[in-house]
Amino acid sequence: MEKIDIVVTWVDGTDPKWLKEKSKYVAEKSYSEADSKNRYSPSDLFKYWFRGIENNMPWINKVFFITYGHIPGWLNKNHPKLKIVRHADYIPNEYLPTYNSNIIELHLHRIRELSEKFILFNDDVYVIAKLEKEDFFVGDRVRDLAIYKPIIPYGSFSHTQINNTIIMNKYFSSKNELKKNPLKFFRWGNGKHNINNLVALLYPGIIGYMASHIAQPHLKSTFKKVFELEKDILPEAEKSRFRTEKDISHYLMSHWNIETGKFLPRDSNFGRFFLNSELEDIKLALKNKKYKIICINDDLEMDARKSDKELEESFSKLFPNKSEFEL
Repeated sequence: MEKIDIVVTWVDGTDPKWLKEKSKYVAEKSYSEADSKNRYSPSDLFKYWFRGIENNMPWINKVFFITYGHIPGWLNKNHPKLKIVRHADYIPNEYLPTYNSNIIELHLHRIRELSEKFILFNDDVYVIAKLEKEDFFVGDRVRDLAIYKPIIPYGSFSHTQINNTIIMNKYFSSKNELKKNPLKFFRWGNGKHNINNLVALLYPGIIGYMASHIAQPHLKSTFKKVFELEKDILPEAEKSRFRTEKDISHYLMSHWNIETGKFLPRDSNFGRFFLNSELEDIKLALKNKKYKIICINDDLEMDARKSDKELEESFSKLFPNKSEFEL
């Protein structure tokens, strides 16, 4: 039987031991927006993440819970589908301790028990409607969003996008996959974004990709291939314990699958990205289930605890019963 695992990363930024260790390294250069308090604050809504998985993705094999070492007090550590993995269990020692989510995610292929096909979640991405395996994988191919988009630099994330795209242009500047299979790039489900791909044809090389910011399907073999080819660049990008302008992200592997044809297209409205300041829009999405997956990302100007409290009622109506992942 085909195995598909889920990986979810989690940080408890209130853990005294974690804070004490982190304080030793804060003098290192890092981007303030990537190192904000909100970024490391554990969400009060995380239990609804597990309820969404149990209710809407019962077919998953295992949930790999990635952590520095802290674990929510309500989590049922003995659940047969739960595998707790600490950073030290799979990330090489020279990169530890790390407070850089890119490093945490780039080394996932080193987790031996993790299946070839896995879906990467952050703890702010919620499954609110039924999903099937085919929403993420068909045969040995991932379902992904194949839309090119120019990179408009405005923050630390832009450096990561640029670094990913530099590597992609090293190998795929001719955009052969688009030319061989144009119907995977130009399709009804892309809506207005078909214009992006049309414009991309006017330029030599790859101009960048649209990031979906929802659950991302991956192949371990792609991680291994890229690490094998980029033996010099990847270690250099991973030296900092915090995010820097040299970072590379797991989206590089997504782009690689697109350009090597290891993907089938996914509609652009499959999921939706929200800032937690968009409270009324989020409540409406939870009520009408227009999207199957939503991301509720922290607005750095918004009190995350306040937004969690505002959304608690909507989530409790959607998922009123405890999951077996909860004590």
